[in-house]
Amino acid sequence: MTKNTFKRYSKSKVKLFLLFLLLACIFWVLTKFGREFTTSMEATINYSKLPETAALAEDNLSKISYNLTANGFEILFYKFKKPTLDIVVEDYYAKGKNSFTISKNDLIRNLSSSFNKYMEIKNLSPERLNVKLDPIVLKKVAIEAKTDILFKDGYKAIDEYVLQPDFVTISGPKGIVEKIDTVYTETVSLKNVDQSISESVNIVVPSDEIVALTPKEVNFKWPVAEFSQGQFTLPVEVVNLPPGIDLKLVPERITISFDISVDNFATVTSNSFKVICDYSNRNKDDNFMLPKLAKEPEGAVNIIFEPKKVDYFIFK
Repeated sequence: MTKNTFKRYSKSKVKLFLLFLLLACIFWVLTKFGREFTTSMEATINYSKLPETAALAEDNLSKISYNLTANGFEILFYKFKKPTLDIVVEDYYAKGKNSFTISKNDLIRNLSSSFNKYMEIKNLSPERLNVKLDPIVLKKVAIEAKTDILFKDGYKAIDEYVLQPDFVTISGPKGIVEKIDTVYTETVSLKNVDQSISESVNIVVPSDEIVALTPKEVNFKWPVAEFSQGQFTLPVEVVNLPPGIDLKLVPERITISFDISVDNFATVTSNSFKVICDYSNRNKDDNFMLPKLAKEPEGAVNIIFEPKKVDYFIFK
């Protein structure tokens, strides 16, 4: 026998061996998985066709477990293709009731619809399914805007933004709606702003359980103006000073700086401000008082005192 003939003969034997090994494996798999097994399974519960006047409560079960008896191939198939338990709520719902119970027989019948008739379902957990419903309620809720706004140098917003309207009406399950006190707009994102803002903005639905939200958008308004900085040096007036006490203030005058819109700048004078110190709120240990404004012009912002405290000496 030549060397090449021997090699061909050896390769044929190997191929024949592999063929028999493959056939043996196939036969083993068919024999093994063709037998019946009982295994623990889990099904996702799918609730459908809810009444218009009610919604599912938060704590309803989302899965149910059971034992399934079937051959190995079928069990392997359903391990990958997860079965569902379909609950048609309107088939069990009674008007005015906030719950209902599905019996063991109904659960097995519904679940069996996912399998062929030769499969056996046992040991449901739970054996009866209690379904809780929440009535649909209405509630008026305040709106707050989310903002990411950068103003151009020298420009600022005047007062607070305004939303029109400033509330929405939401409807949904009572248990969800009762927890919601505020809803938010989508973020108003603007840069280099140098004029008043007025635009429509959508409201973010606060929960997937909300059935309706009205209105779905609001008008966001925020007046914007160009600002200029002003500064005055003013005398300090002491209030709530008991009779018979003379004070020496150090300093007797303080400087205030402020920002105000260019349109109003010309109308502001030193008489538009009044600075006081309240003797009844003095720091007795260190002998100083904090200045505050008793009078200021409308629209003035970022008001700063310099110095920020006033020392005093008492002469009786």
